[in-house]
Amino acid sequence: MTPSVKYGQIIEYIPDRLYLASFTSPPSADTLFPYPDPAPSRRSPSKRSARAVDGPSAVLSERDRTPPCYFSIDDTLLYNAFHHDFGPLHIGHLYRFAVQFHDILGAPENKSRPVVFWSKADARSRANAACLLASYMVLIQSWAPHLALAPIAQADPPLMPFRDAGYSQADYGITVQDVVYGVWRAKEQGFCALSQFDLEEYERYERVDQGDFNWLTPDFLAFASPQHTPVAPISPTSPLFATLPSTLKAVEAHPTLPGPFKNVLKHFSERNIGLVVRLNSELYSPSYFTALGIQHLDMIFDDGTCPPLSTVRKFITLAHEMITVKKRGIAVHCKAGLGRTGCLIGAYLIYRYGFTANEIIAYMRFMRPGMVVGPQQHWLHLNQGTFREWWLEEQFEIKMKEKMASMAPHTPTKLSQKQYLLNNQIATPPNGSRRSPLGEVDNEQRNSIGVQEDCLPAPTPGQPRKTSRAVDRHHPYSRNISYSTTEDEHMLQRETEMISIHRSSNEDPDGEDEIQFRMRTSRKSSRSPAGRSISQTTTTIYSSIDNDSSNDIENLGSGSRPKTPGAMKSGSGSNTLAKVRGSPKRSGDSLRGSEKPAGVRKTSGRVGSISSSRKVSGL
Repeated sequence: MTPSVKYGQIIEYIPDRLYLASFTSPPSADTLFPYPDPAPSRRSPSKRSARAVDGPSAVLSERDRTPPCYFSIDDTLLYNAFHHDFGPLHIGHLYRFAVQFHDILGAPENKSRPVVFWSKADARSRANAACLLASYMVLIQSWAPHLALAPIAQADPPLMPFRDAGYSQADYGITVQDVVYGVWRAKEQGFCALSQFDLEEYERYERVDQGDFNWLTPDFLAFASPQHTPVAPISPTSPLFATLPSTLKAVEAHPTLPGPFKNVLKHFSERNIGLVVRLNSELYSPSYFTALGIQHLDMIFDDGTCPPLSTVRKFITLAHEMITVKKRGIAVHCKAGLGRTGCLIGAYLIYRYGFTANEIIAYMRFMRPGMVVGPQQHWLHLNQGTFREWWLEEQFEIKMKEKMASMAPHTPTKLSQKQYLLNNQIATPPNGSRRSPLGEVDNEQRNSIGVQEDCLPAPTPGQPRKTSRAVDRHHPYSRNISYSTTEDEHMLQRETEMISIHRSSNEDPDGEDEIQFRMRTSRKSSRSPAGRSISQTTTTIYSSIDNDSSNDIENLGSGSRPKTPGAMKSGSGSNTLAKVRGSPKRSGDSLRGSEKPAGVRKTSGRVGSISSSRKVSGL
């Protein structure tokens, strides 16, 4: 970018075609423009042109060149500020900008002219113009975010960050980069496709007198609270119950419902909204939604504050079920549909799709200006890792359950009650928690907002309203979370498996007697009828008990295996038997009656016996 005090600054986006500029005064045909230098000749300097005798060709001056086409949206696409906020411009502005820009590019007189999108030289206008053009490149021209940001990354002076719509001093900024990456990630998830965008519907229903609601994603709608009396639920015994509209025609013909409330009810019924979540105090009766087959739920917390994690978990669980199982949309509102609404919807989008806090705040403001106010910005930033961990833990738990189910034996095996009790007494607690990561929380987390109070700024003096404002205060609780990791449960289960395997080797005397009997039978069949022979072969039997419950643990537990061999092997006496560690019980009752004591054997060199067999336990 070439700084110029008099004429402004010009940034090249597409060489010789598209430029971004800022000027202190509207540009004209006399405004200086950095025309590109003539392309150098590619001919070899040793070769002489046939036209060289005619003299050098004339170089066009700036006056002889075709002047660029200048256009701006500073006076046509205006941001409707709540207080001191100034942007970013919303998706409706981007749509109108794209229509105007395409008309300019398609005009025959502009076919070979440079096009300059310019703004005023003040910081707010420069930031909005740069953000709008970069978002256009990502959303419509499908540029990668880094390519759209590269021309403006080193703007001098730097682009001004966007602030929230609250009435307090701004202490949290959203940059143009956050907006571009938020729009790009939303596009990758299929949230905002301009080919399916209805500009007329967007600009109509964002107005207070038409309902004041906006779609953030295909599954989430944010809106301001309707106002109508009575505010209590209408019981079937009430005379007003018969007047509740249950069809769209009845809604339209209702004599007392205000126009914005009628638009909300009709739009929700037509667009398959299945759940309405209210976060503010009662300003209408929920019976008007339930009469149309729409569930209604109150999750009320104070205006301008941050929700406790228990509320966030409950909301995420209900929203995920409504979206993935029931295939219906969710509408969320508070008083203005900005602050508290943005907290819960933003938490779910971080949890499910991996947005960062800055990206989701920027994207929600791109779809509905003013969302997430004051300390709620810091709350989302500090808890974004926690929300994402909930999703990863849940996916890990699902995969582990599928893996455990695939490892389970197809034929059930016998499991004695004694061994079952023994295994349960090894670990503490005996059975691991089966609670989903999004299940109930303990008492320490129930009223916690997830971060320390000192990490959040003081509550703002008021929340942005299109109609009114409130002055509620917030006194959050500190966070103190106790939890156990999956790795600890895995190590505890592995230890349980190893202990139960070693113990079970000495608790089945009938199985060892049967093995000894089979070995005697095999030995008798090898004797010669003429006389007695002495065999110098040692047969070492490594056997695993089929009906032992440790096999069940192997199938159901972790994939770790004991280091002792588990296959049947036979070798001559010349082989060397390494360290073989069996059961810790060397002189168990089940081994006292055998011919040779089995247990821990540590030998080296040649091992021989006279027609004897030895069982090495430990499996």
